[in-house]
Amino acid sequence: MPRLLVLLLPLLVATAHADEHGPTRNLVSLSVSAREDVQSDLLIVQLAAQHDGREQAKAGAQVNEDMTWAVGKARQVKGIKAQTQDYRSDPMYDDGRIAGWQVRQGLRLESADHAALTALLGELQQRLAIESVSYGISDAARDVVDERLIAAAIKRYGARAAAVAESFGRKSYTLVNVNIDHHGAMPPPVAYAGRALAMKAEAAAPTIEAGTQSVEVTVSGTIELAP
Repeated sequence: MPRLLVLLLPLLVATAHADEHGPTRNLVSLSVSAREDVQSDLLIVQLAAQHDGREQAKAGAQVNEDMTWAVGKARQVKGIKAQTQDYRSDPMYDDGRIAGWQVRQGLRLESADHAALTALLGELQQRLAIESVSYGISDAARDVVDERLIAAAIKRYGARAAAVAESFGRKSYTLVNVNIDHHGAMPPPVAYAGRALAMKAEAAAPTIEAGTQSVEVTVSGTIELAP
C-alpha cells in the first residue's frame, strides 16, 4: 500500500466520525415539577385467617372455612373489592420434631365507600384479624389530578426553558426530548401488630381517618438553544 494512502486513512476515519455526530449542539437539560395534596378516597385493609393444630388438614380446613365466610360477607356489600392472598402452611417444632402446623391466608379488601368497609370490618373481626389499614387514590381520581398536574408542569417547563434561553442571550429554543414521570407518596399502613387472631364477636370496627396524599408530576428533558 502506498505510504501516502496509509497516512490519509486515520484522517479519513476521524472526519467520518465527526460527520456522524454532527456539529456541537447547545443542549441544556431541565426538570420541573407540579405537586398537589389529594384527598385519599380508597381504603385498603389487610386481614388474615390463621389456625394452629396438630393436624395440617384440620387447620387448613378451618382457615378455608373462615376465608370462604369472609369473602362471602364482602361480596354482599356493594362497592367492596375482595382478593384472597398468600396461603401458607408452616410446621411448628418441639424439640426438633414437627409438633403441629400453622396455616394462614390473607385477604385484601378495598373500597371507596369508607363507611361500608368500616362497618364490614366490625363483622369480619369475629373470625379474621386486621393486620394493617392503608389508603390510596382511585384510578378515576388520579386521572383527574394527573391531567391537571401535567398541564401545570408542562407550562412551567416552557417558562423555565424560555427563561434559560433568554439568560444565555438566545431568542428561542427547540425541544429535543421530554419525559413525564408520575410520583405518589402513600402514607405508611397503620399496623395492627400484636392483635390476637381469634377475635371476639363484639370487636368494634377501627376508627379510620383517610387524610391526604401527595401526587407529583415531573417534566424533564433537553432543549437546544438557537444559535
